[in-house]
Amino acid sequence: MHRKIILFFIMALYYALGTYALYIFDAGLLMSSLVLFGIPALALSHFTLAPPAVLISIALLGSGVAVLFEGTAHIYGLWYSIGITEARLFGLIPVEMLLATTVQVLFLGLLYEVLFDDGVYTPRSAWERMIFFGVFGVAVLVLIGLHQYVFSGIFLSYSYLWIIGAVVASALAALSLHKDLSVTFFDKIIDFTLVASIPLAISLWISSTNVHKVFAYSNEYIGTFVLYGQPVPLEEIVLIFALPFFVGTMYEIYLDDRS
Repeated sequence: MHRKIILFFIMALYYALGTYALYIFDAGLLMSSLVLFGIPALALSHFTLAPPAVLISIALLGSGVAVLFEGTAHIYGLWYSIGITEARLFGLIPVEMLLATTVQVLFLGLLYEVLFDDGVYTPRSAWERMIFFGVFGVAVLVLIGLHQYVFSGIFLSYSYLWIIGAVVASALAALSLHKDLSVTFFDKIIDFTLVASIPLAISLWISSTNVHKVFAYSNEYIGTFVLYGQPVPLEEIVLIFALPFFVGTMYEIYLDDRS
């Protein structure tokens, strides 16, 4: 417990200094992702007992999430990422955003495991579970590709909200299928969601001040607000809490001991 408290305060100090530096030096997308999520993830990895296949699984989950959100954004013109390169995976997914989101989800998984979990794992094969998350990533990519190239005439209003809703619904569905989860888990996931929302909120702020992403097509959002001169959809606030809830739930149910 004392170790976790010390780690928490070290991370709080790190984020205070790191955020100030990113703002002062007008850091770009990849540098901001490295400072806010990459370096903390690397530090947290030294305290984890998770098998390597578990960490790879989290990275695959992050890649799938990135493809889902960035693919939807490209198809519907919801936002445009501003990075060093315009390279896109299969002409759809900005490579920089793919990397940034993958690192972000990996950080969330490690944050949950190190600060909120008990470090106990099931005897299930970590490599078998890794294949499951790999299939998830490929399935999302196929789904986005089909929408773009086969069913391009289909238009889903408020698509950003629908995608966030689908992410939350999948976590809730997983919970409903595993009713043996303890009350302790729900306490952990709530605390984790609240704590994890802080670095995500910092990332949103830095993204707006340093202009990493420009939102467009404002009629497709449930609402917007202005942050440092940049219009930001309200869905971004919802995502700050939805993403940690999703990652923590998927981690506990499919990669951990469900307790």
